[in-house]
Amino acid sequence: MDADAAGKRDEALSFLTGHSTGVLATVSREGAARARLVYYACDDQFQIYFLTYGNTRKAADLAAHPHAAFVIAETDVPRTLQIEGQVTDLSDMAGVDPALTDLLHTLQSNTKFGAPLTRFDPSTLKFYRITPDWVRWGNFTFGRGTDNVFSVIDTKSDD
Repeated sequence: MDADAAGKRDEALSFLTGHSTGVLATVSREGAARARLVYYACDDQFQIYFLTYGNTRKAADLAAHPHAAFVIAETDVPRTLQIEGQVTDLSDMAGVDPALTDLLHTLQSNTKFGAPLTRFDPSTLKFYRITPDWVRWGNFTFGRGTDNVFSVIDTKSDD
């Protein structure tokens, strides 16, 4: 990976790890598009980990179509990270996955209210991972009048 691509990868990964919520988009069995905000954890391969309940529309959508899109964005410093990939249900392995520990820490970080998910019965939790097929970093702090604000990111590091 050349230095410019490695720099953009590092910048995008720092952006991803610096946030805790993003928008998950799925498709229902009937073909309806659905999007919702979720708390997440991630790893250095741009994989996204999130929890939901087994009786939600998210879980039903992912059972029918295990592919999703995920977006993190901010407006103060106009940047966005777009991820598309395959979704795997890790619920049976959740006890041994270190990403679950990170995710639970994120969910407990708001000591006043907690994450919405913490309000429900945890006995039906589902633990998912999105493995990226495609990642695009958009940094709109430069490059007026050009597509150079977008970079497709190689999720594999050179390490």
